[in-house]
Amino acid sequence: MIELDVAIVGGGFSGCAVAANLARRAGSELAVAVFDPGELGRGAAYGTRHREHLLNTRAQLMSLYVDDPDHFVRWLGLRGGPLDFMPRQLYGEYVAEIARQTFARPRFTHVRDRVRRVYASDDGGFIVDASLGARFGARAVVLATGNPAPRDDFLPVAVRCHPGFIADPWRFDYRVVGGHVLVIGTGLTALDVLVALRASGHRGTVHMLSRNRRFPAVHANVAPYDVIPALDTHGARALLRSFRRHLDEASRRGFDWRAVVDALRPEAEVIWRRVSPVEQRRFERHLRSLWERHRHRAPASVDRVRQAYARDGKLFTYSGRLAEAHAGTVTIVARNGAIVELHPDWIVNCSGVGPEPALLGFRATSDLTALDANGDPVRGMWIVGPPVRKARFEATAVSELRGMADTAASEVLRALRLRTSTPSLTPSLNALHFY
Repeated sequence: MIELDVAIVGGGFSGCAVAANLARRAGSELAVAVFDPGELGRGAAYGTRHREHLLNTRAQLMSLYVDDPDHFVRWLGLRGGPLDFMPRQLYGEYVAEIARQTFARPRFTHVRDRVRRVYASDDGGFIVDASLGARFGARAVVLATGNPAPRDDFLPVAVRCHPGFIADPWRFDYRVVGGHVLVIGTGLTALDVLVALRASGHRGTVHMLSRNRRFPAVHANVAPYDVIPALDTHGARALLRSFRRHLDEASRRGFDWRAVVDALRPEAEVIWRRVSPVEQRRFERHLRSLWERHRHRAPASVDRVRQAYARDGKLFTYSGRLAEAHAGTVTIVARNGAIVELHPDWIVNCSGVGPEPALLGFRATSDLTALDANGDPVRGMWIVGPPVRKARFEATAVSELRGMADTAASEVLRALRLRTSTPSLTPSLNALHFY
């Protein structure tokens, strides 16, 4: 069995950021392995085949390091400025370069394999079983598995079996797509599909379906808000009412609504922890999609592609649900009861990330320590990134992910130092299985 100090499960942004922070702070004696069968640093977000796909956040906010906010802009050099929306491919190169430098260190290893199972060992650490049969012992484990694949279980079987069905929209090469396209969803991923189609020379029609037919808001250059919004946390409705009051006040004083949203972002996690679990669930059901539309905005150049499709008469949008499919015909039931029949050549699933796997049943403490089914800390295990979105208000954007990676690296090193001076305790964990 191969012995490690730290095993990191997942080599996307979160896993690489944890490893990079460990490398900056630890001595040469630390043994770290990241488990991922693919290229480090890409993940779903930055593995796109289309250079036209842009980041949805300006370069000045995309540094991998909390304590070095200009790191990405310096890395860009003459390729872009702090206010630019850079290609996601290029950002993937940035994260991959940091990963290469990190894993060039002695005792830092990239294991090109998936993890099949993690379970507690008798000495207070963990056993990590890789899918090809290798076994590792680890004193600490960081789960950084990223977003699961998009959901498709709600779609009729005939849709999933359609010869033009694209289950994973993030890595597909849209140069092969022609004719009539049905896009399920109207969020940022759906806009990325439009961008890729237009850049690939697509000349057909695009039909877009979602529950509310709303597209993301668009970025604009605005003056920063000079007030930190204080919201009422007594419930989801109270949050909404107090937020609207801030918007009204900001508008009266000549500020754009985007400035209020951006000013709220650094305070969002603290505000969220003050809201009761019942009201958090109510917010998730009724208000999360509205917040996401305004919080996660699209670059203006991306939205102009959507406008171009609409101007050319090649974009059709529907509010409703996909009811059935048969012999190439897809039936949509609109919210007003109307029935629409389409005959798409391609169907792209942009419905969002998939259902939560078993590990998302874990909650996490404020320092990202995993909690077991009984709510007890799993000593020596941390969860970073989208898998903790049950416990965190924001768990997908770089600004939040790098903060979590920084926290996890600090806690891992603190715990390892502590364990060298205190007796070990067996973690309260039976096993985590990955498929």
